[in-house]
Amino acid sequence: MPSARPAPQLRVSWLLLVVVGLVVAGFVVLAPSVGLLIEQRRDIAALEEQVAAQQANVESLQEQQARWDDPAYIEAQARDRLFFVYPGETSFVVLDDRTTLETATADVPSATLEEPEGDWAAAAASSFLIAGLTTAGPSSFGEPAEIGEPQ
Repeated sequence: MPSARPAPQLRVSWLLLVVVGLVVAGFVVLAPSVGLLIEQRRDIAALEEQVAAQQANVESLQEQQARWDDPAYIEAQARDRLFFVYPGETSFVVLDDRTTLETATADVPSATLEEPEGDWAAAAASSFLIAGLTTAGPSSFGEPAEIGEPQ
């Protein structure tokens, strides 16, 4: 039977403990700085994206300003937006209202006038007086009364 060898023991020296302690202390000391560095990098990236978007906006505004320096563009905008014409020209505006009438879903109200059933002025005055002189809360009144109904 082969002789049983004892398992090798892990020997911890003082030097190993000191090195591990220094590494742990380094992590503890540097962790907040590294976190701050990562946060600042993220902020810088967001600000760079914002600057790029603003530069694109400035470029588009400069292009639009350059278009407005062209007299032909100004004339075209005046004709399209403000319906300007030269003297002697006739301007026609064609409105296609068929689509709005075909797509309308609401019923057209009747053109007949209806006489109210009660005295609206008296109902409004009594409502004003009741609201000003009562001490009851809103839940004690129940459903609102129709105009012309006795209180």
